[in-house]
Amino acid sequence: MLQTIMGLALIWCMPILASNANDTQEKHIIGWIEKVEILPEIFSLSAKIDTGADHSSLNVINPTEFMKGQEKWIRFSIAFEEEETVTLERPIMRFARIKRKGAPGQRRAVVLFNLCVGTLYKKNVPVNLANRTGFKYPMLIGRSFLKGSAIVDSSLTLSQSPSCMVH
Repeated sequence: MLQTIMGLALIWCMPILASNANDTQEKHIIGWIEKVEILPEIFSLSAKIDTGADHSSLNVINPTEFMKGQEKWIRFSIAFEEEETVTLERPIMRFARIKRKGAPGQRRAVVLFNLCVGTLYKKNVPVNLANRTGFKYPMLIGRSFLKGSAIVDSSLTLSQSPSCMVH
C-alpha cells in the first residue's frame, strides 16, 4: 500500500520536476558581477547583477534633457574604467520615482538600451539613468532584465565575456 502511494506521488510529481528541469536548462547562468555590452554602440562595462533591484540602472555624467521634434530626449556621458567617456542620446521613455532608504526620493529618466551579458541578448531594456559615482560598478542589472532568462550564481564573477550574435 505504501509503495503504491509513493509510486502515485512520484508519477504525479514527474511533470513538475521535468518542467523545472527544462526551465533551468534554458536559462543562462551568470555571475553576480559581469561585463555588459551596450549595443549598437558596442562598448562594455562592469555591472553588478542585483536580484533585489526591480530595474537596471546606469551611472551617467552631465544628463541634459532636450526636445527633438515632439519628443523629450536626454544627452548623457558614460565614464569607463580607463577614464574615457562616451556621449549618447536617447529618447526618454518615462520618468521613474526611486525610493531610497534614509534619503529623499529621486526622479530618474528611463531610456531603452540593447544589452548583452554573455550570450544573453535583450532589446529595448528599460534602464534608469542615475548618479552612481559612489558605487563600485557603473551599472546595475535588475530583475526586469533577468526575468525568465537568467539564473544568478553568486559564486561566479566575470564568468563570461559578452558575445551576442546580433544582426
